[in-house]
Amino acid sequence: MSSLSAVSVLDSDPDLAEGIRPEELALAREHAIARVARYPKGPWAVARDAFDSSGSLGLLVIEGLLVRKVTVGQRTCAELLGPGDMTQPWLQIGPDSSVGTEVNWLVAQPLQVAVLDRGFVARVARWPEISAAVARRVMTRVHWLSFHLAVCHLRRVDDRLLPVLWHFADRWGRVTPRGVEIPVPLTHSLLALVVGAQRPSVTLAVRTLTAAGWLEPRPRSRWLLHGEPPVELRRLHEQAAGHERAVDDEA
Repeated sequence: MSSLSAVSVLDSDPDLAEGIRPEELALAREHAIARVARYPKGPWAVARDAFDSSGSLGLLVIEGLLVRKVTVGQRTCAELLGPGDMTQPWLQIGPDSSVGTEVNWLVAQPLQVAVLDRGFVARVARWPEISAAVARRVMTRVHWLSFHLAVCHLRRVDDRLLPVLWHFADRWGRVTPRGVEIPVPLTHSLLALVVGAQRPSVTLAVRTLTAAGWLEPRPRSRWLLHGEPPVELRRLHEQAAGHERAVDDEA
């Protein structure tokens, strides 16, 4: 790991400034300074004492792609984190948990994270809008995890794969004359972990979607989507949001 001296978080991620009054924005940028940690591609092991977690909001992904793999028994699933996502990798399920889990991290694209530590929190205390925006990012990640859970309940692998790829297109894609390009490396093996399937089943689903004209594999595990997002995508988002509301009501 290497660290840059500092970065203005509001310059790197302007959406975190939402709600700050225009006349306050320049001053907020000057105070919203955070250290940046950089990591190359490969396994990512974060020691518990690597960062001072006391009073910290966590790590904000600025650039790159991070894969969080969770294994329960013989099955592994994966979550992808990219620019704008928040994480606290030092948090683990406690030893009193009835179910044992194993968590492993992989840097799929060179990673830069802003360290939103106690010092950062103190510097931006004058602008609670920043901490509120970070909290919204955390809740957005919860929403996407609910979406992920809903997707994995679909019976057919191709029905799982297409909504997931459109989700990634919404997050990181760019519109081109030929379709919506997903410029991050998503191998068949990684997609299998995301959608809860075996790699050969994902390969078959890719062939099915490609033959139907919905999907076009690109070099270096990139993807090009054609047409419009499937209707199923909206239903899954609504289902995920409904699940969250039900949990809130029960609480």
